[in-house]
Amino acid sequence: MGLKGLSGEQLATLIKINNITGYLPLDLPQVLGVIGKELEKLFPPYRCFFLLLNFQYLGIKDIDGETFHGPCGRTIRDCKVVKEQLPVVVDEVKAQHRCCRYPCGRQCLARICVPLVAGTEVLGALSLKSTQPVAFSRAQLDVLLAIANQTAATIQRARLFNRLAWEKERLAQANRDIAALNRALEETIRELQTAQRQLILSERLAAAGRLAANLTHEINNPLGIILTRLELLELEAEKLSLPEAVLKDLAVIKKHVSRIARIARGLLAFSRQTLQGVELVSLNKLIQETVDWLEEQFARQGISFSLQLVDLPLIKGSREQLQQVLVNLLTNARDALPAGGEIKITTALHGDKKEIQVDISDNGVGIPPSNLDKIFEPFFTTKTAGQGTGLGLSISYAIVKKHGGKMEVSSTEGKGTTVSIKLPIPDEGDAGDR
Repeated sequence: MGLKGLSGEQLATLIKINNITGYLPLDLPQVLGVIGKELEKLFPPYRCFFLLLNFQYLGIKDIDGETFHGPCGRTIRDCKVVKEQLPVVVDEVKAQHRCCRYPCGRQCLARICVPLVAGTEVLGALSLKSTQPVAFSRAQLDVLLAIANQTAATIQRARLFNRLAWEKERLAQANRDIAALNRALEETIRELQTAQRQLILSERLAAAGRLAANLTHEINNPLGIILTRLELLELEAEKLSLPEAVLKDLAVIKKHVSRIARIARGLLAFSRQTLQGVELVSLNKLIQETVDWLEEQFARQGISFSLQLVDLPLIKGSREQLQQVLVNLLTNARDALPAGGEIKITTALHGDKKEIQVDISDNGVGIPPSNLDKIFEPFFTTKTAGQGTGLGLSISYAIVKKHGGKMEVSSTEGKGTTVSIKLPIPDEGDAGDR
């Protein structure tokens, strides 16, 4: 039927529904509710119902109400309207008549049901029910079929739009999951690389420790004899009033022999595999004592200390060896500040990890990136010959490891270096500092 055969009211309803389906937001329950009300106005005393085969991607959670019926599954699929895609008009419903295997009800005396079809897909049915026996004309049926086509297109559009939004969100979630997996993978790779470096370093330190123990044993005996003989020679030279040049030569020899002795002591400390004198230690007090001891000496070189110490529990460890670590690290920080500067010491408590962290930072020359992986290796040093043994950091690393902790270094050339020490808190550790 063309537009010429439509009444003014029917034409106005078609235009209104066309506007509704074209411009209202894709909130399908709202759109279908408005369409249902317009149909009820156009065809009184009929009530409008929508029966949909599938609510997937329609954004409809619960529409089993006055205007909408929920999906009927196989029941609606067996309906003649859905199967044959043809309208059904019943002007006088018999008491025994059922639609979709559901009774029309005692007050339902007339019924019209038309299919909702989009392309070749049946989406459901549009049903009008009346409590009065009202005849439904062919013109009215044509109008209803036109509205059903518009409604089906709207349902299909809503489904496609919502499915696109769902797929977009699914893709976005997949991208987020992939990004999270990538981050986790990168973190795992970093941890494995760190563990590999630590394992290699541990093997090198263990081998160097065994070698150091043997060397120390072999060096100490002749070294003791040389030092004793040097002292005797110095006394003899003074008695005999030997030339000043001879005394200077003996002093040079003694200086270098003493350096060998220091290296031997360092090797001995490095080779020790057990903690000695384990007790409950307050790191804050140990840090303060060490700073008090070094502060005046460092001040003469234009170096100041900044301490930020939080309340910490006691830890189990060797007070002497932990202080040796602090002295080594503070001495290294001093050497990195030839023109003076500041050494900052901070402590932190990581209760979730059950560990204490001590950071020693300087604003000195920094360490070149090429040297960062080597700084814990025995005998590695960037100092000029005779200025260091290259054992300070190796010994400190070994001591911290023996305490069940970790030592890490971060540095930027020209800006400074931070050495982080992480030590475990014993289960019986006190909650407050002592």
